[in-house]
Amino acid sequence: MQRVTNCIFLKENQILLLQKPRRGWWAIPGGKMEPTETVKESVIREYREETGLHINQPQLKGIYTFLIKRDNEIISEWMMFTFLTEEGEGIQREITEEGILKWHSVDDLSELPMAKGDRFIIEHAVQGKDVAFGTFVYTEDFQLLSYQLDETRKATDI
Repeated sequence: MQRVTNCIFLKENQILLLQKPRRGWWAIPGGKMEPTETVKESVIREYREETGLHINQPQLKGIYTFLIKRDNEIISEWMMFTFLTEEGEGIQREITEEGILKWHSVDDLSELPMAKGDRFIIEHAVQGKDVAFGTFVYTEDFQLLSYQLDETRKATDI
């Protein structure tokens, strides 16, 4: 199972998102973990690689499983660890090989093209107090089939 980390950088009610060229959808910057990394090391490295920014004190906000289905068969599965920070430094890139980076108001996120599950993930990360746990099931073309979120459990309940 692939492991992925990403981080929402919240600054003055805006978050930095990455517009991926393939679909034109906006996404939370991040990427694949290396085999020897901790999730925290991974999110700091991936965020810096994708944005040019070094994030400080990222706080875990969600752990999610993603399933991609073809008919009734699971063809892909990965786990994502989502963090939130309000602190970072460095020179932000505007365009990378991954796409275009741009700050967006949290209030305008419903207007942006993005994976439907990402809206739930961002909303919880920005407004929720505890770590969220969930599963998202998508088709191959990333149409959300179903999801389950458990925001009531705390990380200490694991």
